Amino acid sequence: MTTVNHEIMTEPTRPPLSDARAHRLLRRAKSASTTDPFLALDNIHKILDGGSASADVLQLQATVLLQLGCGTNAARAAEAALDAGGDRRAILLLLLTCYLTAYHRKPAARLIPRILEMEPLPADAKSDVAHAAQEIHKYDLAERLYRELLEDDPANAKLLVNLGYAMQKQGRMQEASENYRKAIDCNPGSANAYKLLSSVRKQSAETNHLVIIQNAMPLFEEDSDEYVTAKYALGKTCEDLGDYQSAYEHFADGATAMRPMSPYTTESSQHAFKLTRKYFEHSRRALTRTADADSGTESAPLFILGMPRTGSTLVDRILSSHSEVVSMGELGCFKESMKVLTGFGGGSGFHEHFYQQPERDIDLTRLGELYVSAACPDDRSGRYFIDKYPMNFLDLGLIAEALPNALFVHSLRDPMDTCFSNFKQLFTLGFYHYSYSMKECAEYYLLYRELMRFWQQRYPDRIINVNYEDMVSDTEVQVRRLLAFLKLDWQEQCLEFHKNRGPVDTASLSQVRQPIYRSAVKHWTHYRPYLQDAIDVFQRAGIDVDAQQENAHETAAGVNA
Repeated sequence: MTTVNHEIMTEPTRPPLSDARAHRLLRRAKSASTTDPFLALDNIHKILDGGSASADVLQLQATVLLQLGCGTNAARAAEAALDAGGDRRAILLLLLTCYLTAYHRKPAARLIPRILEMEPLPADAKSDVAHAAQEIHKYDLAERLYRELLEDDPANAKLLVNLGYAMQKQGRMQEASENYRKAIDCNPGSANAYKLLSSVRKQSAETNHLVIIQNAMPLFEEDSDEYVTAKYALGKTCEDLGDYQSAYEHFADGATAMRPMSPYTTESSQHAFKLTRKYFEHSRRALTRTADADSGTESAPLFILGMPRTGSTLVDRILSSHSEVVSMGELGCFKESMKVLTGFGGGSGFHEHFYQQPERDIDLTRLGELYVSAACPDDRSGRYFIDKYPMNFLDLGLIAEALPNALFVHSLRDPMDTCFSNFKQLFTLGFYHYSYSMKECAEYYLLYRELMRFWQQRYPDRIINVNYEDMVSDTEVQVRRLLAFLKLDWQEQCLEFHKNRGPVDTASLSQVRQPIYRSAVKHWTHYRPYLQDAIDVFQRAGIDVDAQQENAHETAAGVNA
């Protein structure tokens, strides 16, 4: 992996290139852009160093940096291409993608109206803008654009699915269902429509989608993305109907097909977690603060983190029902800020790249400023803004150091329920590759548990544990405890979180629109005969999977703040 800092270079540092030489280098860069992006960038830098900063070169630079995961630097290159007079519409659309990749939602929101002003906008461009609007939670705008597109293409199953999803995010489940059904009528091979249709509400013996999904299975090539998606839809449907053996078989089939597409080893996570702990134990690690933390009245970051599927969305909805708290959803801003601060050159393995260099100077103040500028709401009058990206637990120590006013809510759930809920969820983001094996889920859980113990020992006054089982069994007590930790006054609407009409940006979008229910507690026991591999992992670690919840959580977390 490279550590090159791909800054945007527009001033010549070498003798000027001839036009012919620049054209040859550009052709090479274009040819290599899809197969060897680092070679492409090497050629691009030669052109830029030679004084040729044309719009075509800068646009290609942005495209390649985007491939390498350098969203912020890609955006800078796209902005430079725009200033250089390139194809305005194409570059603005590229810039929008760069902002979304870098989790810069505020500039993305400002950019969308500029693109929409460029009428007539082709259908593919309008669709891209609609998707971007959905990504930044502008669901009303996304819905309007999808409706406009469907006026000209009413049988487009993908547009119907996207429209339904925008409605589902806003809690309009019946309208969402109708659009998913229309999509299936237009294209019986729309696997995503089946998956989303199965997720809109719990299915019953009287009303379910089992037969229509079963009938569609021959349409999907085995081990394809569509096959996997349909298998998870079948699993969810059978689970709702109480057929747990069939449900497990479908989930397992989907996970088995996903594994080759999502390579993972427990050893890789073990190495990454070990590096993280060593980084903070290193006696010569240099973290510097260039200014005192701002202790003014602006909103403080509140991180809800832990393993996915542990009740974090429930906690988010409860807290964001308070007048002093706003939820920004799941953000990746902090990791992106780390990349920008260290001049990360792109590629995979950033976590290891960062934490294997404990002696490197890190400007904490600048790191915190980069995060806050990207993550916080424009209206910063409330006490807190929430970032509920679960995997922030990996960087909790650095977050705590860079943002001294940040607090952390650690969402916990029964270990086996946590692992099985991960296993049966087809995640849309590619960060949860452990989830396609119950044994690997359990092994990952143990690594996560040990790292959280480390953080809780280091920052005991800034982390509160919230057990899902406690929250559903004694909601008011737990909500009062949470608000006391955050020094917030009691507000009755926190108990009426299901009336919170804000959009939901996770897999729990249907569950959190209903009052508290207990059916998810010890849900894994329905599948006990099929989960022995995970049970064995926990038993070897001294975790009694059948223990009462308080004992299980004490073992799982070490600290129960």
